[in-house]
Amino acid sequence: MTKAHHALTRAEYQAEGPNLVRVTDGDKWGLFDRFGGWIEGELRHCDPQMCIWLAGLVIVEERTKPVATSSESAA
Repeated sequence: MTKAHHALTRAEYQAEGPNLVRVTDGDKWGLFDRFGGWIEGELRHCDPQMCIWLAGLVIVEERTKPVATSSESAA
């Protein structure tokens, strides 16, 4: 999983797929969409730029995984 700490708040932002980001600040957490929109949890506000950045990294990582060719899958 891709995660990072916010430079100012030190909250942990963790991508949970291409559309979800979990933010943890101490013992509080929140689940947000990839644009920073609140979904659930006690934390209702986050840095939307962090969500966009992390969700983008997940998408990029998925696209860079090697794809099995037909000769590899037949073996």
